Amino acid sequence: MRSFFLLLAFAALSFSAEAQTKKAAALALNLEAKAVEAAVVKFFDGMRAGDSTMARSVLAPQARLLSVGKGKDGVVQLRETPMQKFLEMIGTPQPKVVDERIWDVRVQIDGDLATLWCEYALYVGENFSHCGVDAFQLHRSKDGWKIFAIADTRRKENCDLKAAEAAKTRR
Repeated sequence: MRSFFLLLAFAALSFSAEAQTKKAAALALNLEAKAVEAAVVKFFDGMRAGDSTMARSVLAPQARLLSVGKGKDGVVQLRETPMQKFLEMIGTPQPKVVDERIWDVRVQIDGDLATLWCEYALYVGENFSHCGVDAFQLHRSKDGWKIFAIADTRRKENCDLKAAEAAKTRR
């Protein structure tokens, strides 16, 4: 009977240790997900501020910017905007703030690779421009998470402008 209680106590300790290990791993993953999201938010903060240096600080040197959408002929196209051109646009003073609002953020991480997927709405000043989905690919570098690819969709219909307004107030 005594060995039964010892075995039961050992099993309880083992389950407790395993639960603690799983909690610690989940906490670490959650902290990494927050770091991934912080890199993307910093990129958008740089856009809003017209600060290309801030936006560039979270980009990998060969970062790419791609968009998937229908052309005027209705055919789906993949378009790439050179990142340098995009950063120049960010750094050029604009008469109105370019504000990309994100919500429904989902982060997946495997080792040193992360994907952030979110819905967005783009505003120029207070005027709605378009909405869609952003998909960011990031890698862990010695300086933190860096964006190496951004892909988006763009549309003007079926946009959740209530969520976009809520996202504005959460900043």
